[in-house]
Amino acid sequence: MFTTVSPVTPLTQLRIDARCPAPGTVQVAVIGEVDLSTSDLLRVRLLTVLSALRPHRIEVDLAGVTFLDCSGLTVLVVLGQAAARLGCRLRITNPQPIVRRVLDLTGLLNVLTAGFDQAPPVATAADVTASAATLIAA
Repeated sequence: MFTTVSPVTPLTQLRIDARCPAPGTVQVAVIGEVDLSTSDLLRVRLLTVLSALRPHRIEVDLAGVTFLDCSGLTVLVVLGQAAARLGCRLRITNPQPIVRRVLDLTGLLNVLTAGFDQAPPVATAADVTASAATLIAA
C-alpha cells in the first residue's frame, strides 16, 4: 500500500491521502481548499502517484474539497491528460456542490466524473470557452 500524506497547515490548507485498494487502482482523497496557493502541491502529488505507481485507474475523491478555483481545474485536466498518455483512466468522485457547480459550468463535470466502464464525453475547446464565459458572467 502506498500512502502520500500532506498535513493540513495554515500555509497549505490541503491534505492528500493515496491508497491502493486493488492492483492497478489508486484512490486519492483530497481534503481542503484547492487554489493558487495549493494547486502546485496537488499537481506534484498526483503526478508523482501516477508516475510512481502507473495505475490503470486513478480515482480522485473530492468529498473533502471545500473550494476549487481555475488552478485546481487545470491540475485535474493536466492529470487526466497525463493519465491518458499512460493508458490510465481518471475519474473524479464525490465533488461537493460548490465544486460540482464549477466543474459543470466549465463543461468538465461529465468528462471528469465518467465511470471507468464508460467512455468519457469529449469536451471541445468551444464548449470550455462557452462554459468559462458563463462562469465569468455568473
